[in-house]
Amino acid sequence: MLNMCIKAEGRFMSLTRKSLKFSSKMSHHVKPHKHWDSFGEHKICTSTKGLDIIWGNDERFWKQVQIPKDGACLNYGEGMELIQVCWLEVRGILNLEETQHLATNKTYELFYIIKFEVDAFGWDDGPVSLHLVTPDGRKSKRSHNFGEYKRNEWHKVSGGEFTVGSTIKGNVRYGMYETETLWWKGGMVLHGVLIEPKK
Repeated sequence: MLNMCIKAEGRFMSLTRKSLKFSSKMSHHVKPHKHWDSFGEHKICTSTKGLDIIWGNDERFWKQVQIPKDGACLNYGEGMELIQVCWLEVRGILNLEETQHLATNKTYELFYIIKFEVDAFGWDDGPVSLHLVTPDGRKSKRSHNFGEYKRNEWHKVSGGEFTVGSTIKGNVRYGMYETETLWWKGGMVLHGVLIEPKK
C-alpha cells in the first residue's frame, strides 16, 4: 500500500492543480449522475452516486455501505465508507438550470453528510479543505480538522455558500480535499451532499 501511495503521489503531483480539480480523466468512480432530490421547501440532496470520488470504485479504498433512512438528512439508505486513502478527493457539480428546486434571490449553504467510525484514523494529521465555486465564479475555501468530530455520529459539515440570483442559471462546483500531507486516513462514511437555505 505504501508503494501504491508513493506511485499515486508521483502521478498526481505531475499534474497541474487546475487540471486536477474537475478533470474527468482523474475519475476513479462511476460517472456521477446529475439528479438532485427535493426534501422539503428549497432543500435538495444528492447521494454519493452524484459525486466523483477518486479511487471510489476500488474496494481497497472505498466501499458501498447500507445506511438506515431517518427521513431527515439520511434519505438514500446507502453511502460510501472510506477504508483508507492517502489522497482524499471528492467533488461534484450542481447545475442550477437542471435542478429546478431552488428559489431565486436566495442564499444557500452546502453540507457534506458524514460520520466517523469509532476506529477512524488519520484525521488529525492535516486539515481537510472544502472548496466551492459559485455560479458567478467566486471561490471559497474552508479548512476543517475532521479529527475534532465526535465518532459514530452524523454531522453536517459546511462546504460553503452560494446565492441564486434573479435567474436560475450557472453551475456550483464543490469539492473535499486532503492532498497535502499524504498521510493515510480512513473510517469516514459519506452519505451525500445536502443544500438548504442559509439560516
